[in-house]
Amino acid sequence: MECLTCHNALPSDAAFCPRCGARCADAPEPTGFRYAAFISYRHIPRDAQVAKQVQRAIETFRLPRHISRETLTDQDATRGDDEAADPARLSNAGNTANTTAPWPKPGAPLGKCFRDQDELAATHSLPQSIRDALAQSHALVVVCSPEANESAWVQREIEMFAQFHGRERIFCVLADGSSSESIPPLLKSKLTADTSGVMREMPASPLAADLRPKSPQPQKAELLRTIAAVAGLNYDDLKQRQRARKHRRIAAALGSAAAIVALIGALAFQSYSAHQTALIEESKSLAAQALSLFAEGDRRQAIETALRALPASESDDSRPLVPEAQAALEKVLAANPDPNQRWVPLYSVDMEDEIIDWALSGDNRWVALLDKSGTVSVFNDHTGEELTTVKPEAFADQTLSDPRLDWFIEPFGPVGLLMANRRGSGDLSAMAPPDADTLKSFEDMYALCTAASGSDGASCIFQRMEDGLYAWRIGLEDESACLVARDFSGFWYPNQALIMKDILLQDSQPQILPPDLSGFYARCLNDDSSAAYAFMGSTFYSFDFESGQTSSISFAGQTMTSMIWLDDDLFYTATDQSEKNDAASLPFSIGAVHADPTPDKQLWTHEDTYQFTYMHRNGNLYSAINPPRICDVIKEPGEHLLLIAAGSTILAVDANTGEATYQHTFGSSIENAAFCFVEEDQWAYVVVLNDGTIDILSPMYSVTTISDQSAFATPYIVDFADIRFSRGTGNPIAFIHAADRPNRIVCYQFLPTYENTEFVEYTLDELIEMGNSFLGRA
Repeated sequence: MECLTCHNALPSDAAFCPRCGARCADAPEPTGFRYAAFISYRHIPRDAQVAKQVQRAIETFRLPRHISRETLTDQDATRGDDEAADPARLSNAGNTANTTAPWPKPGAPLGKCFRDQDELAATHSLPQSIRDALAQSHALVVVCSPEANESAWVQREIEMFAQFHGRERIFCVLADGSSSESIPPLLKSKLTADTSGVMREMPASPLAADLRPKSPQPQKAELLRTIAAVAGLNYDDLKQRQRARKHRRIAAALGSAAAIVALIGALAFQSYSAHQTALIEESKSLAAQALSLFAEGDRRQAIETALRALPASESDDSRPLVPEAQAALEKVLAANPDPNQRWVPLYSVDMEDEIIDWALSGDNRWVALLDKSGTVSVFNDHTGEELTTVKPEAFADQTLSDPRLDWFIEPFGPVGLLMANRRGSGDLSAMAPPDADTLKSFEDMYALCTAASGSDGASCIFQRMEDGLYAWRIGLEDESACLVARDFSGFWYPNQALIMKDILLQDSQPQILPPDLSGFYARCLNDDSSAAYAFMGSTFYSFDFESGQTSSISFAGQTMTSMIWLDDDLFYTATDQSEKNDAASLPFSIGAVHADPTPDKQLWTHEDTYQFTYMHRNGNLYSAINPPRICDVIKEPGEHLLLIAAGSTILAVDANTGEATYQHTFGSSIENAAFCFVEEDQWAYVVVLNDGTIDILSPMYSVTTISDQSAFATPYIVDFADIRFSRGTGNPIAFIHAADRPNRIVCYQFLPTYENTEFVEYTLDELIEMGNSFLGRA
């Protein structure tokens, strides 16, 4: 097909001739515009930046209301092209806008732009997506530069748009260079008939908006000129309306400012009130969090949280004083005894890994924790302050030993700590916290366990060697020769068999099997550390360090689970391992043997049965297989009273006769117990249960003020516990390990209240000072 006016060859779908601008009668112009403008540019950084600038200006422009549709004037057509010194004004002299172009409603956006962001491959034809976008664009904006003038794709986009819509709606934007070197050739000339009707190539002298970096023209004005061209509006009229719009906005802003100033006071007061309300709600929330942390035993974090809920002092008005927050701080500080909560958390300690053993010093100064990673950390047992942390060589290698079965720590004398590995390296070392230096160190010791320290501060270490069982007496200053029992055989793990839960589930009902206690070691020293006693396997051993003699007694079918030495007599608990037909009720015995120093006569035996328990919490089944053990003793001249726990039953047994003077069964297994508040013939006892309950019972007191409301339910399952007493008040302190938080121990102290208990009313400043002092702040 060819143009009827200039005879230029045209594609079959061309609606206009790009050379002369004549319209082709056979092909209609595409309608239904999707884009306000198609932006054609060379994909180089400078041209791309100008293209983005033009796109943003067109797409964010809204047509003024009440504007009439006019064409661009030709007032700038007479102006020459003077390169960069006097930038060109955008105009198509004498041309009118295409009457088929869509007209956005006044107040509506001018429309979107198409800006291709991908570099086109070197092919002879435009991609279909580009052709479609050109057909659906109302105008074409060409970003002109010397580089764009060399782009074949820019030329083809101009030619394609001119074929679809003619030359009248093609507008130039100068990005760099002069007009002569930057404007594409197709736009600088046009075939026009002369006076004789001959078609000649005549200069078109297109003018362009100037967006060059060093242009003296304001960029906003040049962008507005481009917008006017794309919209088909008179530039001067649009400029005046933009100024009027700006003046109206300024006037409106000034009017609004007066109203805003009038509202500032009200808004400020409202903002202040809202801020105060938000602070009050925040303080109440922090107070609730502090109480929750306190219930979990995390007292330090609870105090920090309660302090955050309060102003820094009584004179601080930056935060309102909320009564709930002050009450929370007073509670977590335990500033006054709480009749409704006698057990108060002192602190909690979280190790990096699961805690597998612990030890409390003989002088009640520290608690040491050993975790599964081989870290030993020592803390002040009353404040939880960390004193020292070490990684002993004994726990360095986990390839040849199982941390849960082979590693252990024990108190050594009144101030020392023993750390040992039963297998692997077999190392054993001693330190005196908080000093982390090693006092004693032994290689290839392979200690099985240690006996409780005697009155002289010595410890007995039982060592398995190839030729038998050795007993070492080790003090801070010296160590004894070893004794050997050559009939010793076998290898067992003390206590750890109790961790293994023998549970079968049948028809969703738990069936707990009797525990295997063959690996349980009972051991002790006499008062002057001259003799040691141990039960291992089914044999009872005695070691006389003075004479160098040793003896052994076989207990077929019996397993001793604990023993203590009192006034030349040994007291023990044992289970009957031969009867396993009734898992719900297991036989056990309590006995006394004369030992001076070698056991030679049975004094008495008490037979009984015990039960172990299980419980569900948070979808998990926890069982407690706690064998009989002597927890504590009341020592009176000629009269001793033993406190014995067996499963969920506790007994007080007369050490002279073996008679049980008191017995009580709880709903959960007993983790530990100790006598407290002993006065002449009256006593009470502390008990820690597997279900997390800590309680004090006083069966011998006629008035039970101490224990009527002393039960406290911690939020944990307890799998081992220890009980000590405050150095200052003598009140009980319970250390518990949480089975459901295996890296945590929590320390609780009993704070009793009596009829004459005085409650102190503390000021806010006094409570804040107490809290900061607890946290170690100035």
